[in-house]
Amino acid sequence: MKMRITYLMIFLIVGVSVGVWVFLPTEEVNDSFGFSGENLVQGRVWTLLSSIFLHGNPAHLVLNIIALFFFGRALESKLSVKSFLVIFFLGGIVGNLFVLFTYPMEQIVIGASGAVFAVMGTAIILSPFDFIPYPVPLPLPLALIGIFIGISEVISFLAGGHGNVAHIAHIGGLVTGLAFGFREGGSKKGILVIVLILLVILVMPYLWPVLRQISYLPIIQDLL
Repeated sequence: MKMRITYLMIFLIVGVSVGVWVFLPTEEVNDSFGFSGENLVQGRVWTLLSSIFLHGNPAHLVLNIIALFFFGRALESKLSVKSFLVIFFLGGIVGNLFVLFTYPMEQIVIGASGAVFAVMGTAIILSPFDFIPYPVPLPLPLALIGIFIGISEVISFLAGGHGNVAHIAHIGGLVTGLAFGFREGGSKKGILVIVLILLVILVMPYLWPVLRQISYLPIIQDLL
């Protein structure tokens, strides 16, 4: 039986995040193992990876885990465990590096979002017609959902973002995943995704408000 690498990564992310909250001084851990330009300049290169396993609060963790569950399960059947891990960690690293373009050097960034968006980006190319019930509770094509989310992130970034959400890291991870997907999937799937992107751009102003109304986000927020 093929190893469920998605479940393993979820287990590690949850274990580290919750373990830090419960047993360690969270702020000190984030300062030492979260990513920032300052940490990178000081030689703490490991923060490019260690930051992926840290999260600011339960909502941050839960949203990343839900997204990784759906996109990771769709992608892992198309890639070897090694390739899956490469795109996961490469997306996290690139997402962190993208942060340097917009955040001050001392700003600490944590979370698996860049890695998750890389998995999503690759899944858009390699598993475009897998149906997933995320972020709305009805099955829709993965490519459609992924492209909607990606465009929404770009719009949010251009609009100035929302609070502490590092939309630029999401974009960095997504770009990395799409590039990896084009490399693995070839030009035919790439052209298909480009066509889907154009279609989504046309219908997004009409469909996105509806999707947001029936997304999991209000449910999750009520539980936390």
